Amino acid sequence: MVEDRTYTASADGSGETLNSNLGCQPKPPGKIADVVSVILPVHNGSRWIDACLSSLEQQSYTGPIELSAFDDGSTDSSWSDLQRWAGLLEARGMRVICGRSESSPGGCGFAKNRAVSQSSGAWLCFMDVDDVMAPERIERQLAAARAHPRALVGARVRREPAGSTARYISWVNGMSQEQLVLQRFRECTLVMPTWFIARSDFDAVGGFREEQCEDLLFLLEHVARGGRLHRVEGDPLLTYTYHAHAASHSISRATLLRHRAAALERAVLGGWQTFSIWGAGRDGRALFKALSPEARRKVSCFCDVDECKVGTKYQYYEYSVPVIHWRNVNRPLITCVALDRT
Repeated sequence: MVEDRTYTASADGSGETLNSNLGCQPKPPGKIADVVSVILPVHNGSRWIDACLSSLEQQSYTGPIELSAFDDGSTDSSWSDLQRWAGLLEARGMRVICGRSESSPGGCGFAKNRAVSQSSGAWLCFMDVDDVMAPERIERQLAAARAHPRALVGARVRREPAGSTARYISWVNGMSQEQLVLQRFRECTLVMPTWFIARSDFDAVGGFREEQCEDLLFLLEHVARGGRLHRVEGDPLLTYTYHAHAASHSISRATLLRHRAAALERAVLGGWQTFSIWGAGRDGRALFKALSPEARRKVSCFCDVDECKVGTKYQYYEYSVPVIHWRNVNRPLITCVALDRT
């Protein structure tokens, strides 16, 4: 956690914290068992904030909802937009807490952690300012979370614009419940703005790491600690917006692979004496480079179908690994090839 930022209360909204609907009331003690806290990190979100919060206003869930938004150093009108919406949502009986940092942005994990820490509900419903919830989202995900204890609950998504990142959306919407866990080393198997989780399970992980890939790192740690993954089936519960300014565009392929390889080592490779890598092409070699020296020494071979590669050796510094035909490979092995290219 970053500790060098302070947030001062301000009843008129001019300071760094706006506590709407509680202007003269203290924050209730403890965490409220039936309250769903919608966690909304914001950075320069004025373009989308009306559609986002309109979808919150239209939720079918009739229980108590709390909006906890944190403006992470926006330079547009996001802060004044949040204050305007605070009044609108307060008039509908919704509790609203808004925090603000006027210094340089701390990043997605920083903003989400601050939004969670200032909230009070026993349930956390995450979303991003550029996304829109289906009216039944909170109602359906709360029911699923209660039915699946210790689960990080997600949902299918609808991509906007339609057809953008079609391969990714097909993968993330098409996995079985079992595959949500089995394919976690590939990428986040539950789209982060669809997450719904009990606060106790969020706290058990320790919140988000305040670095890139905070969502993947949280999901991997949640599973490593015995947590479950569950996706609400049926129609998408979130419209997931694709645009050039999305934070995910700033994450390099190498950063993602480094975190995935580290998690794979902790969860799987530590118990193997040796293993093979299926795929001597770009992806297989990249995985090998991302492994620790100890794990690299366990790689007995690459296997491949390309006759031009079979019989050669892959040389990487002091490591020299043979490439053999796939028919001759010994288990266990890691399949490291691109999917869905046929």
